[in-house]
Amino acid sequence: MIRTDDELHLAQEAVRNLQRVLEAARKIHPPAIYRAMSEPILLELQQREQNILTYLSSTETERSVH
Repeated sequence: MIRTDDELHLAQEAVRNLQRVLEAARKIHPPAIYRAMSEPILLELQQREQNILTYLSSTETERSVH
């Protein structure tokens, strides 16, 4: 769970890093190997993106209640 803008920025950077890893891997791995190795990375990417969207969709007041 993201609680601050600083944590948001870290999560956004992590997403960019994961995307770069996948982009590079697509260029060097055969399709079957890429699919197998990318699956857990894509799941992690989805979770981080969901956390970002959850944080951005809430107001500061809503976050302080939790």
